[in-house]
Amino acid sequence: MRPMDFDVSGEPTLIVLTGDPGGVTASLIASLSEVARAGLTDWALIGGLAVMARLSESHRVTGDIDTLSRQVDPPPKAALLRVAREETSTGVLLSDGTKVDLIEVAPTLDLAALPDGTGQRMFALAHWWMADTAEEVVLSVVGGDRGQLGVVAVERLRLATPAALVAAKLQSIPARRARALDKRESDAYDVYRLLRADRDREIARALAGAPGDLGPWCRGAVHELLVANAARSARWLRNVAGDAAPDSGDLEAVGSLMYEDLTRRLEG
Repeated sequence: MRPMDFDVSGEPTLIVLTGDPGGVTASLIASLSEVARAGLTDWALIGGLAVMARLSESHRVTGDIDTLSRQVDPPPKAALLRVAREETSTGVLLSDGTKVDLIEVAPTLDLAALPDGTGQRMFALAHWWMADTAEEVVLSVVGGDRGQLGVVAVERLRLATPAALVAAKLQSIPARRARALDKRESDAYDVYRLLRADRDREIARALAGAPGDLGPWCRGAVHELLVANAARSARWLRNVAGDAAPDSGDLEAVGSLMYEDLTRRLEG
């Protein structure tokens, strides 16, 4: 699967993913139409599918849809239940069995009311910023057999930015517990791939202007993940990407560039 994105002046960015008509990606984009049909007025696509859409190369497969919403009335989960088969602890199941996870985000950011604990504060900041900076795009899946390509799924929605995805992934890694520990590995892989694909250094620029202390915290988290613990993170990435995983030297190089760039922007 190879995503390609095109900027069209005055229009949402078009992101084209190649995939089989009956494949996982096409099915997920079709399921997004069900989410849109629920009537949510302030929501965005986040998580693994959002990372895949933002990358310029193929990425790990994901079977779920992750979303967030700042909608207040009705509550976003109540809106999703209009099109869902059943409720789950973290969201809903659609009629085709697709799991949709939902994070509810405050409609406004009050820095004075944020939790004192670093983990909870970074969670609140990262997800509010993700909702606030999400960009409108058109996701399209193109595929076919024997060279006969055609559009097999398309959806217009708001998509988390690469910088906000990096911030959210970084804050999630130390928060993983028990059965979710293995997700640290895919989170780390997502961070690495997004940073490596950022040729124009837009992620550092955006993080330098992030609300509260999110930018400085992410600077330290990048250094810890990709530089100070490069060997450990390389082992994590091998569990996700196998032989395609980068080595510790590659992680350290990507992490050091990001750390130094963000430091200059924060202190400049």
